[in-house]
Amino acid sequence: MRKTDSFKQYIWLVNTIDRHKRITLEELSKQWIDYDLNEGKPLARTTFHRMKEAVKEMFGICIECDIRNGYQYYIANDGDLKSYSTQNWMLRTLTVNSILLDGLSIKDQLLLEDIPAGLEYLETIINAIKAHHTLRMSYKKFTDSEPYSTLIEPYCLKLFHQRWYLLGKSEKRNGELSIYALDRITELKETEQEYILASDFEAETFFKNYFGAIPDQKIKVESIVLRSYSPNYLRTLPLHHSQREIATEKESALFEYHVAPTRDFIQAILHEGHELEVVAPESLREMIRKELKDTLERYK
Repeated sequence: MRKTDSFKQYIWLVNTIDRHKRITLEELSKQWIDYDLNEGKPLARTTFHRMKEAVKEMFGICIECDIRNGYQYYIANDGDLKSYSTQNWMLRTLTVNSILLDGLSIKDQLLLEDIPAGLEYLETIINAIKAHHTLRMSYKKFTDSEPYSTLIEPYCLKLFHQRWYLLGKSEKRNGELSIYALDRITELKETEQEYILASDFEAETFFKNYFGAIPDQKIKVESIVLRSYSPNYLRTLPLHHSQREIATEKESALFEYHVAPTRDFIQAILHEGHELEVVAPESLREMIRKELKDTLERYK
């Protein structure tokens, strides 16, 4: 069997159990019969356990058996599939890849987003993070005419709007945590120099109070209230994980957020145009008002 087919089987197993929440091996076997990649064979117990172990090793997804309730299988850490976890992202990405591979015959009817450059540095960065090695990086900002070189202690990677970012401590900024877009890197090499990751650093916690990929620790977290004139959109696609609907009006709804109003967050509000209005705080409302005023000046 090809490796791609094995991947598809693993994805099928996780998605099937996740969809049913609890399912017996007998019920899984019935689902397996209708699956295209079953090789015309029933789902043997040995095959199932092999797939179950592979899923655990590859994705960190634990499939357990509830022997007290009819030997039903379930995903023990299913919370990871519903959060912004690496497991969730990997599984969903591989699921999409599997679907797209099956759709190559209609490739001209599948319109995808362009992915920026920089992906060639992912493996180097991941290896450096695992080994606690620093990186020698040449980086060219949009505003600079020439790239500069610096030594980086890589802390984590973040994906936002199809663009990868590296968070790390840079010697150029006296060890301050800074963010770098991978598509602005011109050269990157892993060194043999080791560094110690701050014991209190947690990537998810660090970005928890920010929207997007550009953190600014000088901007404080605030309670922000937005009025949406298309509330169903935000109900379906929350703007931030802290989103909470606090009032429902006739033609709108109020949503509260606990987030630092960084540039990325302001841009997200402006992106929605007249469909989104800042209610509080007044300081943010004034910032949006100034942005809109300056934009109108461009059109005079």
